[in-house]
Amino acid sequence: MKRVSKNTNLMTKLFIFLFCGLLCVTTGCKKEPSIMANGTTGELTWKLSENGTLTISGTGEIPNYDFGGVLDPWRDYRSIITSIEINDGITSIVNGAFFRCSSLTSINVDNNNTAYSSEDGVLFNKAKTTLIHYPAGKTGAYTIPSSVTDIGNGAFQYCRGLTSITIPNSMTVIGDDTPFGGCSSLTSINVDNSNTVFSSEDGVLFNKTKTTLIIYPAGKTGTYLIPNSVTSIGDNAFSYCTGLTSVTIPNSVTSIGGDAFRSCSSLTSITIPNSVTSIGGGAFGGCTGLTSVTIPDSVTSIEIRTFQYCGGLTSIIIPNSVTSIGWGAFQYCKGLTSITIPNSITSIGNFAFWNCDGLTSVTVGNSVTSIGDNAFSYCSNLISVIIPNSVTSIEGGAFFRCTGLTSVTIGNSVTSIGDNVFSYCTGLTEIINESADPQSIDASVFSLVDISACTLRVPAGSIDAYRAAPVWQDFGNIVAIE
Repeated sequence: MKRVSKNTNLMTKLFIFLFCGLLCVTTGCKKEPSIMANGTTGELTWKLSENGTLTISGTGEIPNYDFGGVLDPWRDYRSIITSIEINDGITSIVNGAFFRCSSLTSINVDNNNTAYSSEDGVLFNKAKTTLIHYPAGKTGAYTIPSSVTDIGNGAFQYCRGLTSITIPNSMTVIGDDTPFGGCSSLTSINVDNSNTVFSSEDGVLFNKTKTTLIIYPAGKTGTYLIPNSVTSIGDNAFSYCTGLTSVTIPNSVTSIGGDAFRSCSSLTSITIPNSVTSIGGGAFGGCTGLTSVTIPDSVTSIEIRTFQYCGGLTSIIIPNSVTSIGWGAFQYCKGLTSITIPNSITSIGNFAFWNCDGLTSVTVGNSVTSIGDNAFSYCSNLISVIIPNSVTSIEGGAFFRCTGLTSVTIGNSVTSIGDNVFSYCTGLTEIINESADPQSIDASVFSLVDISACTLRVPAGSIDAYRAAPVWQDFGNIVAIE
């Protein structure tokens, strides 16, 4: 047998090593990035590489992360995801799948995927007629391709580096759910002049005839005069415009949409003209700098959350035209010290004045028939309240934890008092109940109130009835109303 020398073996190994090295140089041989996290979502699998690439594989749908409490499994890594790879088997991508991925600059779809496509890192449907998701980490200006006819719900949400956008003549639909919400650097929305549905002026988006103001870019600052052609301000039109200091609404405007000025924190005052007949829910919610508002007498209702979280609001005039105050309408308005509810109002909604802890006095009009759940709960500085004879029901927790409340007058028409209505009202020393018949109440109505040391005043002919009635009989001093 022929023996191979050690030198020959060494030369062979050296040759193989040098050949492999040369092959790596010429072919781009490189180490695969390690996997940082992985798992399953629905019928699919996902993995996140240390280079920030999220790869989603398998066949089927990406679950709906918007509903039912289902959360995206990569939520803990949102800030480090820089690119997303979608394989050919993905059949459905729902809203919220890549929500708040602040570093995401590119979404790439396998060319064989039959439902989706991508271009310049932006996600579209296969035909590129719908723009589905614009990566939140992309910066600068963007021109939407001419094939696109509609922008999907929330497609550009929280794209904080987006500065301007150009809408082509093909565009006919802009999705709901604030498609440009949170785009804090966006200063201009421009529309192709030949577009038949939309138009723009000074970077502000309108419908074609400029009768509806659709979106005021959140990155614009200073003051703004709404054109006289506008009759309606759309839902979320000015939402999160934190640099907007004042806005002039012309007499042509008849409606202000829901959440229209939400979180315009630099807005200190606003005049709503008498032409306005409707103000949508949450219209001024989160306007923390707003100190005063006059509601015109053309408005008939204050909708849900209309002034929620307006902590700087110290005064508001509610006209006699208003008949109802909605759920949470003044919730967390901690600067309000007094409120007059006019005789025109028939109902005060649930949580209407919840946690208005600066409120010291409330005047309830004589047309109110019901006070909703927790309507005045946590108004800790409210001293006394008179519930008029028009009221028939006080719902659960209506004055819960009003710890500064010392005196309450309950009108003679109140037949229903819900659980925990005066619970934790530890300062109560007097209840004046004008009802001839003791209401049937649960012990929780006066939970943690020392009613043995509290005076209950009732009609002279009803003293014995109250002394025999459950809960009412526990008051330490039951006497006639003077």
